[in-house]
Amino acid sequence: MNSRKSLYDVASFYDKKAKLKASYEGMRYQVEQVADGEEKRLRATVWPEPFCYEKTLEEQKQAKDFAYGEEGLDQAYRWLCEKYEEEKSRWEHARDFPLEGLFSKGKDGS
Repeated sequence: MNSRKSLYDVASFYDKKAKLKASYEGMRYQVEQVADGEEKRLRATVWPEPFCYEKTLEEQKQAKDFAYGEEGLDQAYRWLCEKYEEEKSRWEHARDFPLEGLFSKGKDGS
């Protein structure tokens, strides 16, 4: 998994509402600031390659929120590492066969 430093730091990146978008061995991920009223949180999301967040079906994404701050960013990094290890075969399959199913036939065979 990419290093913890690759998530940058809260003050110089997430305070500016920037979104980190990256990938590792078939697993794409995003870390961003989300707000519910006055409360800010960090949200980490993972999904399989090949598509970007916006073009990936919601049911293929998994997300988790963390406290806003460096400790929350550390927890998000650990969660990303855990998700990679837990579903390593899924990510590797997405890496090795990125367009599988994209051009598959519909239920009626057409």
